[in-house]
Amino acid sequence: MKRALKFLFVFLAAAAFVFAMVIGLNYSGFKTLFQNEEGMAEGSEYIESTYSLKGLAEFVGEHPEWVSITSYNVNNPDSGIFYQTDIPRTLGATANLFLLIEYERQVVEGLLDPAEEITLKEIKKFALPEISENNHNQLIEEFEEGTAPLDDVVKAMLENSDLVSADYIWFKLGEDNIRALMDSLNVNDSLLPLPYSGMYTRINPSLNDTSELKTMSFDRFAEEVIGIAEQLNSDPNFNQTVKDQFDDDRLSLSFMQERDALAYFPQATTRELTDLMLRLWNEEVLTEEISQRVKDKLRWPMGSEPIARSFEDYGAIYDNRMGLLVGIDFGTSTYDGHTSVQAVFFDRLPVGFWVHMSANYMQEDYQQRLIWDPALYETTQKAIAPDHE
Repeated sequence: MKRALKFLFVFLAAAAFVFAMVIGLNYSGFKTLFQNEEGMAEGSEYIESTYSLKGLAEFVGEHPEWVSITSYNVNNPDSGIFYQTDIPRTLGATANLFLLIEYERQVVEGLLDPAEEITLKEIKKFALPEISENNHNQLIEEFEEGTAPLDDVVKAMLENSDLVSADYIWFKLGEDNIRALMDSLNVNDSLLPLPYSGMYTRINPSLNDTSELKTMSFDRFAEEVIGIAEQLNSDPNFNQTVKDQFDDDRLSLSFMQERDALAYFPQATTRELTDLMLRLWNEEVLTEEISQRVKDKLRWPMGSEPIARSFEDYGAIYDNRMGLLVGIDFGTSTYDGHTSVQAVFFDRLPVGFWVHMSANYMQEDYQQRLIWDPALYETTQKAIAPDHE
């Protein structure tokens, strides 16, 4: 009896320890999942049939409400995949392409020094707890001494989809310059890139009245967002208040509400973005030198062995956030030497299905293979054909 009680005591002690380690130390994570039980189940009916890229292509054809694709050979831009191509979709971090173009313009014209040392303390003013923290932490870990060359901050913005770096670059470039760039590019279907910290703070119901967002014009939304981001940058007390709230309760939104709030963020069409990538490929964006410099920065994926195996040349920007999986790219296939430009947007997906897709970078694999895998390309064309059943 004594031994049995001793065994029971040890078992209960071990169980309590495991509970404390697994549940207690990750309580906030478990609490968040519990509060979003409905969202995590949303779209689960699509998961079983989309474990393969063939299944994903069929999903694309069955759900035009969530997907837009523009993909074509640079030598034959009138023939390709044009699916929901003029539907405005949330830009996400692909908006950083515009910041990159303006950055390289200012570097070429001698307005910015790419070697300028930037303090990470200044960049972190725009960091919001629980919002893409892992992406920003990669920059922090890389530059342990607390400073980084401006050019490396731009690279982090692209390679890590680092929203914090993007906000710092946004203000470094200047609002008037960014607006002027958008006008010069003649991208009428692409809305002005905005500071992410301002957008996430504006949609947070614990910090702002969000009841007007559904009827608010984009111009007014942009004005308020820019003002919030400026205050985060200049007012330490406001900055701390905002960060404390995000630390306590993140966005104060469910996963589904967070996904739906993407509707307020800057948007563009895949057709216009792909046409811009074609102009970039042909070195027709502003000047030949600026186009070359932009393409060089976009080529960051070429360090990956799978990319190098399938592509002679490849450049991209991707983003992955609640309900959103988007990418823009150019690539030259190693198999037949053709070059394609693309924009592939999965926008406002059901939360549970988004988790399934984002867990293994399925959208990125799908997008890359559209360039070098003729079988997937043909499967997608058949899936989106009007007479497809």
